[in-house]
Amino acid sequence: MPRATAAPAPTSEPTTWLTQEAHDRLRAELDKLIAGRPAMSAEINARREEGDLKENGGYHAAKEEQGKAEARIRQLGDLLDAAEVGDPPDHAEVAALGTVVTVRFVGDDDTEKFLLGSREIG
Repeated sequence: MPRATAAPAPTSEPTTWLTQEAHDRLRAELDKLIAGRPAMSAEINARREEGDLKENGGYHAAKEEQGKAEARIRQLGDLLDAAEVGDPPDHAEVAALGTVVTVRFVGDDDTEKFLLGSREIG
């Protein structure tokens, strides 16, 4: 009997655009964190051997650092998987994070530029 499968939910997230430089920097950070996993595991094992885990501050600190590193690995992986590298397309009707918007006020020839936000800030 065929099984019904749910169609993936459409994503409403706008595309994240990264410069090549930002992509490379974030990729290097991800690679460094992944490469550090064995050392982190060794540190946890060394601290575990020190004795009672209930009162072992070194063990708990190492586990906390591991949790932070794993969270950052997931965050960077998700960002890099979804990101587009290059310049975002020009859409006059769309303003999203990382977009520089030029505003011209009615009755004034002066323009003002605003950066709405950026994910390149690490």
